[in-house]
Amino acid sequence: MIPSKVTLSKLKAEIYTNAVRLFIDACTLHKKRSYASSFALAILSFEELGKLEMVDHICDDISINPDSNPQDFLNHLFSRPMFFNHKNKQAWAADPIFDFRKKRFKDITKGVLEQSKQAALYVGYFNRRIRSPRMITPKKSFNELSMVLNKFTEVDDLGFNGFNCLSNAQSRAKAKRWLGKIKKSYGSINKPTQKP
Repeated sequence: MIPSKVTLSKLKAEIYTNAVRLFIDACTLHKKRSYASSFALAILSFEELGKLEMVDHICDDISINPDSNPQDFLNHLFSRPMFFNHKNKQAWAADPIFDFRKKRFKDITKGVLEQSKQAALYVGYFNRRIRSPRMITPKKSFNELSMVLNKFTEVDDLGFNGFNCLSNAQSRAKAKRWLGKIKKSYGSINKPTQKP
């Protein structure tokens, strides 16, 4: 069964609010000096914003192709290579359309960001060395939180502007309230000091 426009609008809002939850949890963990977990949750928040971009794009595709079967677009969206692939979600969040040369996008396509997320969660052994989540530094966690905060600013009211992406005073006000919560949480963490 094809999800309705209302359902897809609700999906966008739910993805956005989950990204917020993950981000705020990441900030909380950073404050508690749990840098590896903070780093990993920040990336998960980033991935949710990538899913938001995907769903929004499919809504656009359905709208501008009224003679096409919407189920085809939705089957593609909810396929394993799209909606459930971490590197793909990261790539959508990185917005490579504007600059394929950005280091962030290159790290995503080479799997570096995904490997870093995994390294923040699991102990491993690679190249004759033990890898531990304890190796994630406050600076690395803070930098990831900063990147995700920037992405939240970029998406603006995308989570609340409905199926047809109609930004209005209500959607902008709702996004502004959520962004205020995000910025408050981010503002409560200390920027790592530079070593002399």
